[in-house]
Amino acid sequence: MNKTILALDVFDFKKAEKLVKDLSPYIDVFKVGPILFLQSGKEIIKMINDNGKKVFLDLKFHDIPATVQRAVQSARDLGVYSLTVHSCGGEEMLKLATSVENRPKIWAVTVLTSQVTTPEEVVRRAKLAKDCGVDGVISSPLEIETIKSNCGKEFEVVTPGIRPVKVQDDQKRVATPESAVKAGANFIVVGRPIIQAENPVEVAKNIYESIKEL
Repeated sequence: MNKTILALDVFDFKKAEKLVKDLSPYIDVFKVGPILFLQSGKEIIKMINDNGKKVFLDLKFHDIPATVQRAVQSARDLGVYSLTVHSCGGEEMLKLATSVENRPKIWAVTVLTSQVTTPEEVVRRAKLAKDCGVDGVISSPLEIETIKSNCGKEFEVVTPGIRPVKVQDDQKRVATPESAVKAGANFIVVGRPIIQAENPVEVAKNIYESIKEL
C-alpha cells in the first residue's frame, strides 16, 4: 500500500471528490477530519470507498470509555480503514476502544504537531497505547526512531508534518517524505503541499516516486 495519506483538508465535497479521483494513482488512503466530516458525513466516507480507496477518519476521539467504544463501533460500521483516539484518554478508554470486534486500525495521538513536548512524553504515551492494544501512534517525524526502538518495528507510526520542501507554517516539527520513511514511518500525512499546489497530481506523483522504493 502507498505510504502517503492525503489530508482532505477542504471545505467542499465536490473539491474533495475531485482530489480523490485525480490523485488515486498515487494515494490509497484519504484522511477525513472534523470539518469535512461535519459537512459531508457518511457521504464523504461512501465516496472514498466507492472509488476503491481507504478512509482515515481523524476525529481524535477522547471521551468516557464507553462513548469512545461506541464511536469505534460506528466508525467500523461506516467502513473506515483507520481512526484516531487521543492517548491522554487513558488506559481504560484505549482498551475499550481496541476491544471492538472487526474494528478499524486505531492510531493514538501522542501530541499535536503544533505543540512542543519532550521525546520522553511521546514515548510514554506510545508505550501506553501499545500496551492497550492500539495499532500505532500519530507522531511527529522527530520521534519516529525513538518510538520504533521502544515499541518495536511492528508498532505503526503515522507522521504528519510532512513537507516536500522546507516551509514555515503552523506545524513546528516537520520533515521531508524521504527522511520520514527512512526513519521508519509506516505512513506519512500530506495536506497543503499537495492540495494548494498549482498541479496537485504532479506533487503527489513526485512524493510517490520519492518513497516507493524505501
